[in-house]
Amino acid sequence: MSENKHSIHTEVIKTVEYEILVLGLPKSDLEDILTHFVSERGKISKSLYEDFLIANCIANLNQFMAHINSETMAGTVDLVKLRKEVTELILGHNTALMPSNIIINKNHVLKLKTPNEIEGIALEENLYWNKSYYDDQGNYKPLPKDENKNDMQKPKTSKNKADNTDLTELDYVEVDIWWDRLREYISIKQYTIKNIDKILTQRYFHNSTSFNTAMVSNCIANIESIYERIDGMGANVDPNKVIRELFELVEGVNEGLNFTRARELQDPDMEDDEENTGGAQRARTRGFGPKKKKKIKKAKFKDISKKDLLGLNNAIKISVIGQDDAVDVLTESINRASVGLKDPVKPIGSFLFAGRTGCGKTMTSKILANELVKTKKNRIVIDCSEYSSDHEYSKLIGSPAGYIGHDQGGILTNAVEKTPFSVVVFDEIEKASSKVYDLLLQILDEGRLTDNKGTAVSFKDTVIIMTSNIGVQEVEDVTKTIGFGDVAVLTENKKGKALDNALNKKFKPEFLNRLDSIVHFKDLDEESYMKIIDIELYKLIENLKNNDTEYKNITLEFDKKIKKYIFDKGVDIKFGARPITRAIEKYISTEIANVLLHTDLTPYAKIVVSMKNNKVTTRIVDREKEQETNLLLHSTGEGNK
Repeated sequence: MSENKHSIHTEVIKTVEYEILVLGLPKSDLEDILTHFVSERGKISKSLYEDFLIANCIANLNQFMAHINSETMAGTVDLVKLRKEVTELILGHNTALMPSNIIINKNHVLKLKTPNEIEGIALEENLYWNKSYYDDQGNYKPLPKDENKNDMQKPKTSKNKADNTDLTELDYVEVDIWWDRLREYISIKQYTIKNIDKILTQRYFHNSTSFNTAMVSNCIANIESIYERIDGMGANVDPNKVIRELFELVEGVNEGLNFTRARELQDPDMEDDEENTGGAQRARTRGFGPKKKKKIKKAKFKDISKKDLLGLNNAIKISVIGQDDAVDVLTESINRASVGLKDPVKPIGSFLFAGRTGCGKTMTSKILANELVKTKKNRIVIDCSEYSSDHEYSKLIGSPAGYIGHDQGGILTNAVEKTPFSVVVFDEIEKASSKVYDLLLQILDEGRLTDNKGTAVSFKDTVIIMTSNIGVQEVEDVTKTIGFGDVAVLTENKKGKALDNALNKKFKPEFLNRLDSIVHFKDLDEESYMKIIDIELYKLIENLKNNDTEYKNITLEFDKKIKKYIFDKGVDIKFGARPITRAIEKYISTEIANVLLHTDLTPYAKIVVSMKNNKVTTRIVDREKEQETNLLLHSTGEGNK
């Protein structure tokens, strides 16, 4: 607010017989002051707006509050009447701040009404206006559970619990929304704020991609038929773009249904200070006895719904690019186990992922854990390079009696005992000692491990995945046989046989024969790399949006030339897709960061990233002006030409 421009008015509050100093704010400063509400994303209650007026327009507020809370006044003041009287006096000297004079524009920014009509909704018409966090006596109260702790106030997550409500039982209304891709209306379920929070607490979401996919599957009434139609459009349709477009439609209908809100609502009791892959449990320093642990119901494989199992294949393929055959083998085995067609004591499935580095083996294990287990601690990773010596295997089940740490149990057995339903990954299994293979034989054959204390730990609710780079050289030798048509198919068959031969040389038959499947991961082609680049650029957009910085409302846009540039700079066949992230950080993220830090941008600007003379360039667009232009074109019919 500009200095020395405001007027000061003395008013007496009759309710408490106290004199206050009301500030008359200059109209030129009002829109700057109203930016206070940008973080509320247009979700503004009447009580929140009144608090804002009181905080900004009473010069002697501290003294006023002290008077109200004094012993002589305590319990005698009608707070509802007092709030009304104070608010009316403030608005009497600041008529421009009357709620009827304020618009929430499309970017959720509060604007004063002007003769030139601004597109948006009146402040009093937003869905949160009549939701109050004060009771009938004017005392502050947290929103009750049936009010769902909306975005006006961050929820006290320490009290949040996972909600086991069947989502199919939640009430909703269907809203028809136009989708440009199909050029027709699709039906989207619109939930109440209460039911939205129930949806968001059903499971833990590790990333926005899995969240968007889950919300689209749940909120679009005829999603299966839509997917079938999209599949019929051919290979040029990017499923990631389809999910993004559909999620934007879903989010537009269901206010508050977003990834940030979901993470806020997660139950902190599911969090732990130590990773499952970490070492021995740390000694406790608080108190003199062991800390009493809260009992939490542990997830089990049998609790997975049929809908989740049937959607598992597509959910993994959205993020794992170019490995459809490998994903099919994986999910088919899990589906067999889900209906009971497996030994009840053995793991859900055991797989050896074989292929070149950077082709998606680790990513597949992550996405499988996220989509199947759906809890925060869902994956246990054992780096086999740390167990190359025979004596090191004991760290997995615990040191023998008399050795340091013998009372702390084993890394693997402790982790599985704590989270029995999980994906266990033995990374680079070829580097492990033969002693580790012996332990694996026991897991694969009997479905359990006995730790150093004699406790038998069951692995029946785990998915065992081993990754290996064995056979890469042999496959490269076969790749030199270039062919087309039937010859190309023959070449792929030769690659598979070469890989199997290399694995047979490294691993004993009794080990390989106990696996449910050896999954071959193919080398990625250019089309797959381009899809991965598109996913990584989308993550960049989501990171900017979800991180709580002053730039979170900035929009990023990338043209097609950028994708080709990243492909040229970031793809190395020897390392697969891993260098792509580094290339984006080096050439794209750095350029965007420089623009954000060195340029004065409006809160809702758009940065268009492109190429010129083989260099990354940026262009800043004012989104509000762009929207006005688009509306003008649409109204004149020019936008459809």
